[in-house]
Amino acid sequence: MTESNDDSPPTPASPADRDLRADRAFVWDDCGRRWYYDRRRCPGCGRSSVEASTVRLETGAVVATTTVETTPPDVRAPNHLALVRFDEVRLIAQAADGDLSPGDAVRFDGSHRLRDGRDETDPRLVAVDDS
Repeated sequence: MTESNDDSPPTPASPADRDLRADRAFVWDDCGRRWYYDRRRCPGCGRSSVEASTVRLETGAVVATTTVETTPPDVRAPNHLALVRFDEVRLIAQAADGDLSPGDAVRFDGSHRLRDGRDETDPRLVAVDDS
């Protein structure tokens, strides 16, 4: 497993803080397994994930993309999505635009609202500048 370039140590994810920012993944310190979407147990060792820490997702690789044209009334359209691999963590996330292609290097960036009237913002996937 490739370690994160983030120098900060993993932070405990309390049960009250399970609604994490899009650029974070869970990690169980004992077995090292990482996962993205909240679950009751670690998929590696089976221990309760309530005690899992979180780590920042750095740079990932696009596996596939799609654009959703028909969205719920309060969600922006078109809604660009990408399936991305961050080491062993795979996830589907919103892209800032429709210019991503399989193989592109991406990271989370910015502060965007998914739904109208929602106060919370999350970063979206953007291409990593190779220069």
